Amino acid sequence: MANEVKWMLNELERITNIYDFLALCSVYIFDKLKKINYEFANFEDNNYYEIEVAIERYVIEKLNKGEKYAFNELKIFVIQYWQYGVDIERCYAFVKYIDEKVELELKESLFDGNGIIKYSSMNKEYTDRVRILPKLNDTMMLRGQAKFKNETNSYQSFFRKRRECAVSKLDEETVNYMIWDKPTIEKYPLSIYRLMERHSVTKHFYDREKMIFGIIPFTNKALESILDIKFERRTFTVERMFASMEQELEVRYKKVYDKCKMNDVDFLIFPEMLMTENIIKTLQREYSNESPWIIVNGSIWKDYTNRSIITDSGGQFIFDYCKKTPFIFQQNGIEYKEYLKCKNNKEYTMLEIEGIGRIGIAICKDLINEDIKMFHKYMNTDILIVPAYTKSMDLSSAAEELSADYQCVVVVVNACSAIGNKSQIGFITLPAKGETNRDKIIQYYYKKEDCLENCNSECSGKKFIIDFGKVKQYGSLNSYMLEEECI
Repeated sequence: MANEVKWMLNELERITNIYDFLALCSVYIFDKLKKINYEFANFEDNNYYEIEVAIERYVIEKLNKGEKYAFNELKIFVIQYWQYGVDIERCYAFVKYIDEKVELELKESLFDGNGIIKYSSMNKEYTDRVRILPKLNDTMMLRGQAKFKNETNSYQSFFRKRRECAVSKLDEETVNYMIWDKPTIEKYPLSIYRLMERHSVTKHFYDREKMIFGIIPFTNKALESILDIKFERRTFTVERMFASMEQELEVRYKKVYDKCKMNDVDFLIFPEMLMTENIIKTLQREYSNESPWIIVNGSIWKDYTNRSIITDSGGQFIFDYCKKTPFIFQQNGIEYKEYLKCKNNKEYTMLEIEGIGRIGIAICKDLINEDIKMFHKYMNTDILIVPAYTKSMDLSSAAEELSADYQCVVVVVNACSAIGNKSQIGFITLPAKGETNRDKIIQYYYKKEDCLENCNSECSGKKFIIDFGKVKQYGSLNSYMLEEECI
């Protein structure tokens, strides 16, 4: 016990902020949980009133005298409190009251980016053992549900209760912060790109209840005529996009951009594998600071990586995401596996917009990967955008699960040429509420016939408008209002 106290006090001396202190307490708890079976439900608040008061004092002094002064005063209290012993309950008391009383604060000065904060955890110490992340309690979707309650004078939720998916045993107990343990950290290397208040995209969403998706099926030409695909043994790689097709698709991209300027599109989304770095550079030169506000540039296949690049309205890079789950390509009756090098594609990334929520990207078969679905369950992803190139509709059941139980809106954007003779190109899945527990989703397909006449000359695409402030009845189901228009 004396050695534990000494180690904890030594660590406390060198840390300088509340999130590292939260991480230190969590490290201790995780280590203890390996040896003892502690039940957090037995925790007695009355036994730790002085800790609650100390955290409340920290919050007040931080406002009045600054963070440095407040944290130093808290350290003085903790040193005195821990001198005679440290145990799992004493550490949990600090975790509990920090979670309840310390509001989220992300400082741009601590991170890189112009109006964009890139972070992987709130704590800077012990990051190989604990990851502290905010749970988002102010999102566009949650505000829509709160509005529904107010307008109907109902205590009932708009949807059935969102299933919680705790990252760790300690995470089960917290309300405002996620607390990841070491196995989960190792499994999911993570970067979050958060658009702060001053970013143009965040300003665009102020006081909006709608989100508009521009969905572009894009081409009816077979992938083999667009990309130089190399088959070796039972794998395939993409060497390049054919020059003539790159020029043709660049023209199509420009036409789509021009149309979207007049359509107030928030998210413009293209299918998988139909973008190149050269096209992105051209679009960056010619388009700036106009709608669409966020562009999911399908994906680029290069150097054993299938990568989706997300840019803003000025064509500037926000973040990227690399595909994790290889596609199986059939050629002359033989199956070939997409050759993706794991070390190039390991990191998980997502977008976080202040006041809007968390927006994730998955590429095609990633949506049916159980590990990837579990990541989005952990993160409480609000919107998952999936650029795809596939003739199979096996993505739909995975989307249903995320929408039904975790209230995630899933948007799958496929290419016309991928589906062959089928009608359904892609879909949007919304959470819903009906009369039975099975009635939990609305799945809305967009179809090839809707835009087939224009396909040879240009892709007209679809505009889907989700109004999170309005309820619509779909037969026996209620969900957010979804409207469809041609672009």
